[in-house]
Amino acid sequence: MNRKNIIAKGKSVSSKMKIILWCWDSRMTWDDEPGTVTGNMAVSDQPFPYMKKTESYTVGFRRLIDYCAVNGIYGIIIWGFLRDRHGGVKAAQDLCKYAADKGVSILPGVGLCSYGGYYFEGDHQFSLNTYLRKYPERISVADNFGRKVAPVLDPSLKANQNWWRDGLEWMLEHFKIGGIDFEMGDFIVNSSAEASKARTSLGFEADGNILDIVVGTKNLMAHAVKLCPDGLFINSTYRGYHQISDFPKMDYLKRFPEQIAWEYTLKNMIKLPDFPDEFLIAPEHRKYGYLHWMSTAINDLDKDYVPSIASIFPGLHKLDFEFVGTYGELSARNNSKVDRNYRAQTAWAKNAQLQLQDFS
Repeated sequence: MNRKNIIAKGKSVSSKMKIILWCWDSRMTWDDEPGTVTGNMAVSDQPFPYMKKTESYTVGFRRLIDYCAVNGIYGIIIWGFLRDRHGGVKAAQDLCKYAADKGVSILPGVGLCSYGGYYFEGDHQFSLNTYLRKYPERISVADNFGRKVAPVLDPSLKANQNWWRDGLEWMLEHFKIGGIDFEMGDFIVNSSAEASKARTSLGFEADGNILDIVVGTKNLMAHAVKLCPDGLFINSTYRGYHQISDFPKMDYLKRFPEQIAWEYTLKNMIKLPDFPDEFLIAPEHRKYGYLHWMSTAINDLDKDYVPSIASIFPGLHKLDFEFVGTYGELSARNNSKVDRNYRAQTAWAKNAQLQLQDFS
């Protein structure tokens, strides 16, 4: 596989910490129809439609890329990266090239057991819906805190793992991206006897969906690193450290190359009275801290987050988070408060000692 010029690195900053903005295509307000959004949280087994005009995908994300380039933001995670509805492969390729030319890293969001596969919505070989129509016998069921979720893929099934590997190779070959943000599908734990056996065979204790992550992605991630040693490949836990059942042991880390980054959701973790000091005992590994702030889905469009950023980012530096960031869906065009919220993230990423009164 010819990998020359495929991976596009984002801009580096003076500190190790870099800002990544997390986006759903259908919630973006950077385009010319900001009022047309799917204004709710996505759910793994329910449709999440794109209701905008076809061209709005390119218009909105190009504006966000321009903003990131000017303000030193490392990269953008895009869920709904590939849909027939907004131009499919060609539109995504053009967007990635545009970002690479600007020095901004694009990381497609890829759902493995649910959330669409590599091609979120459309008739494509790496769309999960297309795959399940072709192989209905591979439809499986999972549990999400007592709620039955279907159809999903079984992470222990070799045929599924081969499909994920093929999709990885295809995506890296055809798009100028900086890596991939993977998830299994919220907190789902597969219900099959084979998946249960595979989890047990790992030989360590962890949350069920994290065990499924290990079963499903340990070989996939090793292959990703082999193909692209400089790529950023993320496994998403959607938990804070305080919600990791085997913290601080975290044996799941030992099954992966050290280049793999792990997503931790910071929303509640940063509110704990002993943050960050109680988490200093975590083993060393690459970390991405995801802040559930600034989205139409949580109705915080007018909130000033600068004081909170000034308060928590020094702790995230102390915990050695390499990547941190909020949603990036809200447009900063003609919105000074949103603009300040984004710029504050880059400011405190660069300088943990920055004082609130010195930021403008």
